[in-house]
Amino acid sequence: MSLKSQINVYCDESRHTNKKDPFMVIGGIWCPRDLHAEISRKITLIRKKHALWREFGWKTLSPNRKDFYWELLNLFQSEPALSFRALVVDRTELDHGQYNKGDAELGFYKLYYQMLVHRLKKDFEYFIYLDWQQNKEQGRFVLLRDILRRKLTGKAKIACLEPVNSRSMQIIQLADLLIGAVGYAWNARNESEIKLGFCADLAAKNGLPRLNVGTSQCAEKFNVFHFTGRWNA
Repeated sequence: MSLKSQINVYCDESRHTNKKDPFMVIGGIWCPRDLHAEISRKITLIRKKHALWREFGWKTLSPNRKDFYWELLNLFQSEPALSFRALVVDRTELDHGQYNKGDAELGFYKLYYQMLVHRLKKDFEYFIYLDWQQNKEQGRFVLLRDILRRKLTGKAKIACLEPVNSRSMQIIQLADLLIGAVGYAWNARNESEIKLGFCADLAAKNGLPRLNVGTSQCAEKFNVFHFTGRWNA
């Protein structure tokens, strides 16, 4: 496969452990592999401009850093090669007892599968990076990779699927920012004016009336899918 057909996918999740919020979000940013260094360089320049070197993301969005975060938003929107996909699910509608033998962690990785599998295109090779988290059962990442490989045999190729530390990958931090915004909107949170403003601008830039709506299935730049509990692939 040529380098042009290789894609990096940077994944994260939001609110999957916060029982106060019904909606959890799993998502990621798709970036051509030959452009990831250039995108990271641009993020570094924005960080240098604003003298912000700590890990960034949705939780650290605040009024005194507004210009920094809006520049990140504009970077995502202005780069035609970057795209975003999120799966939103109401956890109160998930029946882990029926579908996952009572194993919520297994259900979580099934949702990761659903988020990924429908956006991995034929004849492309994917390098998938998930923000690392502690699992009760070892091998969850390997199992997810192997199931995707079996499902996509003869179609897309999964070169790797591995957990990484988000501190070392700025595009995962950018994904966290967008995923966090989607989760904030879907859970109707309103404690922060700056976060409400970010959600409104993200929606407007992608032609949406508000951020707590699903997009069309074919939306490429910014795709949000409301998962309603069907576990089939």
